[in-house]
Amino acid sequence: MTGDDEEAEFVADSVAEQMYTVCHQCGGIGEVPIPVLAVLGGVGRTATANRTCHVCDTNGRLTGMVPPI
Repeated sequence: MTGDDEEAEFVADSVAEQMYTVCHQCGGIGEVPIPVLAVLGGVGRTATANRTCHVCDTNGRLTGMVPPI
């Protein structure tokens, strides 16, 4: 291997480590909204509560290139 080949391999490995996919479940926010029933001012309506995303563990990213399933 020449020096250029080693440098190209190093660059390719560095880029692969930095590649990520935005989480498909939460859209990169890290939390998933859940609609819940709430009574606000004596009127029943839908409110949203957030829970942590179980796919990305609140990171918002998936390591590497991950296609949606």
